[in-house]
Amino acid sequence: MKRLLLHAVAGIMLAPLFTACSKDNGNSDVQELNLTGTTSIQEVNILAADLVGTWNMYSMTSMENTVDFDQDGNRTNDLLLETNCFDPMYFIFKENGGVDTHQARLYFSEATGMFSCQTTGDYSATYEIVDGNELTITFSIDGQQYVETRTISLFTKDNSEFLKVTLTKTETNAAVYVAPDPGNTVASEIQKIEMVYIKQ
Repeated sequence: MKRLLLHAVAGIMLAPLFTACSKDNGNSDVQELNLTGTTSIQEVNILAADLVGTWNMYSMTSMENTVDFDQDGNRTNDLLLETNCFDPMYFIFKENGGVDTHQARLYFSEATGMFSCQTTGDYSATYEIVDGNELTITFSIDGQQYVETRTISLFTKDNSEFLKVTLTKTETNAAVYVAPDPGNTVASEIQKIEMVYIKQ
């Protein structure tokens, strides 16, 4: 039986919310976003209006451990180099409080620990900003309503806008849309994931 370990939206906060990636962005660009090269950082007092628009995934990084999803012998922190599963993903925040997304899920085999990208889909949810930098998403799975909240920050660098979300393993395991990691998968070593999205 295969278990869902990583959900594209698990990265941000819900089953239906993640964005397209560009593998042209190397680790050097990812690291620069965390350094003093960032021209502007907005960690609090984020308004819903700041999110309105289309966001594509810029980077997805395992912060503490390297991984080898594709089992090619090359370990890396850059999850986008390990699978193209997340390539078609995006999310669009609307002025009316709605958010649309195309997202994907990775499934991991309990028997082998290997993954496959088996599910993609288009979803809609609603969002709001609370406490200045907490993004709350309300969504439904099989008729049951859920609410997920994550701390976010916004960055401006070289005239581009970025949205950053960090997700711990505990947060991922607690998500209603993510099955428990059986403990022997190619992603079991991941403890924290940082996702950066670029606004189009």
